Amino acid sequence: MSNPSEACSDFVEILHNEIEQSQRLLDLLRSEYTLLQKGSPQALQALITEKREQLKQVEAAVATHNRFLEQQGFGTDRQGTETYIQQCSNLESTSETWHRFITLLEACHKQNEINGGAVQLNQRHVSQTLDILKGISQRDKTYGPSGESKPNTTSKSLGKA
Repeated sequence: MSNPSEACSDFVEILHNEIEQSQRLLDLLRSEYTLLQKGSPQALQALITEKREQLKQVEAAVATHNRFLEQQGFGTDRQGTETYIQQCSNLESTSETWHRFITLLEACHKQNEINGGAVQLNQRHVSQTLDILKGISQRDKTYGPSGESKPNTTSKSLGKA
């Protein structure tokens, strides 16, 4: 692209697409958290499929961003993006748009970590319930080499009682 102003406008459009795709992903992650709290496996499975598809959209938007920067002779990392933005005539507006995108990515990352914690908590509850049904108490448990808890082989099962 020979016109730097036109190139910067194109880059802002790329950023807007990244923001749109990331916002959709964040909305799905928040919905996923709600479903994790409700314990709705069928709805959760459908949402996970939708989330995977949206993640592909985010990845495609970021790939477009990276190709653009490469074509302009800049690195595809955060520093390359910020260096490119510094030479845009609409620096303040482009910088604000870039920071909105970064903020959304951070929110997606944080929500994904929260969701992961909810999944771990649900797994722990299921494991404890199964242990109760098998007659394994918490004091009958030992720990494996990687820190995971496992039942002691001398515990009693309700099925045997």
